[in-house]
Amino acid sequence: MPKVHTEVDPLLDALGGRGRYQLLQYFVSKIYAFSAAFQLLNFVYVARNIPHTCGQPSNISDIFTAIDDDTFTINNSNIYYDKCGIRVVANISGDTETKQLPCLYGYNFAERKELSIISDMEIVCDQAPLKGLGQTLLIVGQGLGAAFLPIFSDRFGRRPIHLLSHVIVMALGVGVAFSPNFTAFLVLRLILGMFQQGIVLTDATIGIEVFPTKYRKLVAFLSNISWSSCHLCLPLVAYLLRDYSWRILQLGCTSVSLVIILQFFFLEESLRWLVANGKPKQIKKLLKRAAKISQVDYQHVLDVYASLNTGQEETQKDQGGSTSKEQTASLLTDPVVQTVDDETHSLLDFIKVRRLGLNVAVLWFIWFTDSMTYFGLYFTSDALAGDRFVNVVLLIVVTMPSSVAIYYLVDRIGRKKTCILLHLTTGFGLVGATVVRELMGNTGAGAIISTVFSCFGFFGAFGAFGTLFFYTPEIFPTNIRNVGLGTSSAFSRLGGMLGPFAGLLSEYVTWGPGAVFTCCCLAATAMINLLPETNGKELPQTISDVKAWYETNNGEQKMDAKVKEKADQKTE
Repeated sequence: MPKVHTEVDPLLDALGGRGRYQLLQYFVSKIYAFSAAFQLLNFVYVARNIPHTCGQPSNISDIFTAIDDDTFTINNSNIYYDKCGIRVVANISGDTETKQLPCLYGYNFAERKELSIISDMEIVCDQAPLKGLGQTLLIVGQGLGAAFLPIFSDRFGRRPIHLLSHVIVMALGVGVAFSPNFTAFLVLRLILGMFQQGIVLTDATIGIEVFPTKYRKLVAFLSNISWSSCHLCLPLVAYLLRDYSWRILQLGCTSVSLVIILQFFFLEESLRWLVANGKPKQIKKLLKRAAKISQVDYQHVLDVYASLNTGQEETQKDQGGSTSKEQTASLLTDPVVQTVDDETHSLLDFIKVRRLGLNVAVLWFIWFTDSMTYFGLYFTSDALAGDRFVNVVLLIVVTMPSSVAIYYLVDRIGRKKTCILLHLTTGFGLVGATVVRELMGNTGAGAIISTVFSCFGFFGAFGAFGTLFFYTPEIFPTNIRNVGLGTSSAFSRLGGMLGPFAGLLSEYVTWGPGAVFTCCCLAATAMINLLPETNGKELPQTISDVKAWYETNNGEQKMDAKVKEKADQKTE
């Protein structure tokens, strides 16, 4: 069987390249970021700490009954209601003695109890360690969702999984608001995290597949800016709802998911996925609709598609002819022509090839490192001290310039060098902040200088994440692209779960978190050199397309002889 052309860029160019259709699809898909960002970060406000002290009994004598010591009386004792205990100090024969009681009579909160789930359900004192589970379990859910949902996306298409995940996230968001207890809250957050990744990863793939190769850096720039912009909207919503209960705030954050209505009407399936999976009827309908939106000639688009599938593009140029409508219709309904490749498409087949399997291992480690570093910096910084609204805005604003850096660097110096530069920046910030904190302390000038270095760390970590989200899909072929991105994201969640423990490590070894993060960043920087450079290359449709990158060409690495022999046999 002759090899079928797998290029899709000429077809996207025929639709306008960066035409109205592509822009519509991109921006309609990007509105997901409101749902994903709000559910991921609203825990800062929904579960904020409200100062409290132990509650007072209706009858003071009850305290002395609980002490059960006749030497402690109302006349010789002073009672102090501390944060997590009742302290009774008595003057007994000139000596001071103290008795400690737990908060037997509930708690008094500095603000209305229902403003936070932590105060509302009294997750304080002995139960305070449970608070972190609300965010940790969501990250665990993200890892599970990233590992499994992309399989269905590659099998059944980007659109159905994206919409289904979005609907479930909205439903679970409402469910969280009506949680009867903290256990239900945690379970719902876990499941919500799974489907939050369903919309995040399918959107990342849709964004990279809807534009031709030359516009990928624009995709990365707009994706990072849209994500940061949605983050900036969260403090505004939280501020407007600051006087309402945490349940109302949760419903307010979930209400942004109503944008899914627009996606139901305007979001289309990925053209690359349809071509890779041989869907002629859907392709014909999509091309017709896309040509109308982009205001281009529909017949010309069909001619380009037909020439790509039959390998007649150059012949038509020489003859000055074009494909007839009858020929085009035949090509569009011929399931054999639509078959991109007869090889099995799975991540297992991809990693069986030694060189390609190494790419996967490197990507998994880099994703793990970036997530651990970013969340580690977040949880060990003082970014959320003071005003909880202003400081979150400042933290996000610090990371936004990295999106601009990505836009100007990825095409000029390539994906690999951009990743290397951003990881080095992160390492520089981590080393600087750690050294200054150790030598100058974390007060006065030392605090200011270490904060500046920490900002470099945030800048690099956020930029590295942004680059990976469009660099990773470029390395995998279409039918396992979302699986490749999903498994990489799953490994990043492992890092995200470890990141918060950096605060615990710093209590024992102050320089420990900086040392661990720096070593991982330096290791990732070295390992990036093993990845292929995808700058200027069309997205691979098949595993054979990726293998071809390593064939002997101008001194490039030679593909394994056995693999090449098998590939040649398949081609024949």
